[in-house]
Amino acid sequence: MTTGVRRSPRTGWEWAVVAAILALAAWLRLRQLGIVSFHDDQAVALRIAHDILHGDVRTIGLTSSSGAANPPLYVYMVAVLVAIHDGVIFATISVAVLSIVAIALTYPMVRPRFGRTVALVTVALFATAPWAVFFGRLLFQQDYLPIVSVGLLWALFVVLERDRTWVALLVPFLFVVAVSLNLSAVALVLPIGALLAYRWRDVNWRAILAGSGLGLVLLLPWLAHNAKHGFRDFGLVVNNGRGHGGAAGGGTVEAVIRTVDLVSAEGWDFVTGTHHQGGAAWTLGRIAGILVIALLVVGIGTSIARVVRDGRHPELDTARRAVLVIWLVGICLAYLSSSRSGVGPHYVLVGYPASFLLVALGLTDLAALVLGRRAAAVALAAAGAVAAAFVAFTLSFQSFVIEHHGTGGAYWVIYDDTAALAKAARARNLHIAGAPAEYLAWGHLQVPEGTTRLVTIRIRLSDDSPLPCTGQKRWFGAIEACFPR
Repeated sequence: MTTGVRRSPRTGWEWAVVAAILALAAWLRLRQLGIVSFHDDQAVALRIAHDILHGDVRTIGLTSSSGAANPPLYVYMVAVLVAIHDGVIFATISVAVLSIVAIALTYPMVRPRFGRTVALVTVALFATAPWAVFFGRLLFQQDYLPIVSVGLLWALFVVLERDRTWVALLVPFLFVVAVSLNLSAVALVLPIGALLAYRWRDVNWRAILAGSGLGLVLLLPWLAHNAKHGFRDFGLVVNNGRGHGGAAGGGTVEAVIRTVDLVSAEGWDFVTGTHHQGGAAWTLGRIAGILVIALLVVGIGTSIARVVRDGRHPELDTARRAVLVIWLVGICLAYLSSSRSGVGPHYVLVGYPASFLLVALGLTDLAALVLGRRAAAVALAAAGAVAAAFVAFTLSFQSFVIEHHGTGGAYWVIYDDTAALAKAARARNLHIAGAPAEYLAWGHLQVPEGTTRLVTIRIRLSDDSPLPCTGQKRWFGAIEACFPR
C-alpha cells in the first residue's frame, strides 16, 4: 500500500506560525504557576513517590473514582520527578512541558497526511482550547495522556499506511501505557481493534506480539495484585464503566457531551462550581467554543460521508478519517453502562488530539465547499480568531482565580495559599487538618495520632459557615485557619 503521505516543502512563514503557536501554548501553561491547583490526590501521589524512593515497592497506583486501583506507572513517574527535584511546582511543570511536546508532535503527524492548513488549525486549537490548557497545568495522572495518545494515533496511521511495519509494536505498548495512566483509556481498544481487523493481512503480527509482551511486563505488578484479589479491579472497570452504574446509555450521552466540551469552553462549571466569571472575554470564548462544536459535527459528518461513499475499499485519506471517528465513538461507547453523573471531563481526555483534528477537517471541508481557492486563507483566519478568543477566555479565568484565590469547583484552592498556610504552621510546630497543607508542612497526609497542636481550616470557596475557633484566626487567601493559642 502506498503511504499517501504528502512531502510538500515547508515555508518560512509556516515555521514561524508553528513556533508562535508553541510559544503561546507554553506561555498559557507555564505562566502564574503559583495559582495552580493542589488537591488531596496530588498530595497522595507525592507522598507515595517519597515512599517508593525509600524502598516501598508499589504494585498498584492511585484509586480511581470507581474504587478500582490504577496500575502503578503514574506513581513511579512522580517518584522520578521527586528524585530530580522535590516540589509541587516542578511536578506540575512536567505536565505542562509534556503537554507542549504533545502539541509539537501533533504537527508533523498531521501535516503530511492532511495538509498544512489542517495541521495548523489542529495545533492552534490544541494549544489554546481552555480545557487543554486547564489539564496542561494540573498534576493528575490522566493529564499525561495526551502525549501518549498522540504517539498512539501516529502509530495507527503508520500501520494503516505501511505493510508489515515494525511500528506496529508501539500500538499495544502505547495502549498499555495509556491504560496504566488512566483506566478510561481502555476505550481505545475499539479503534485499535477496528484497524487491526481492517489491515489483518498486512499487519506485522510479530511486532504486535512483541509490543503486547512489553506491555504485559509493564502491567505485571498490577496483574499480580489483581490475581491475589480475585481481579477486583477488572470487575469494577468492566461492570461499572468506571464504577458508576445507572440507566443504560446515560454515561454514553454524558461522554458525548464531555467530549464536545473538551474542544470548546462549555461545561466550565465543573471547574468553577458556583463561582461564575463573566465579561466580554468569557462571552467571546464561549461563542468561539460553540463554533468549534459545530465544526466538530461537520468534521465527523463529512468523514462518515466519505466512508459511506467509498464503501469497502476506502481511499487512504478516508481510512484515516474513519480511524478518527471510531476513536471518539469508542470513548463514548465505553460508558454505555455508566450513569451520567459518573463521567467527568478527565475521563474523555484521551480524545485528544483526534477531536481537534476532526474540528480542523470540518473547518477545511466547509471552507473548500463554500470558498474554493480562498478556503485555506479563510480557514486559517477563522482558526486564528477562535484561538484568540480561547486565549482571552483562559486569561480571564486565570485572573478570576487570582482574584478569588481559587474556585468552588474542581480547581479548588491555589497552591500559593496552601503553601503559605503550611509554612506558617510549620514555623509554630503545628499540624494541619488538611492533607495538602499537612503534606507541604511535614510530608504527612494525616495528622499523627494524639496530636493536640492542630490548625483547623475552612475553605471559604465552598463553605460559608462559621469556623469554630478559640485561638487565633488567620486568612490565607480563601483558606480560613484557626491557630491554637
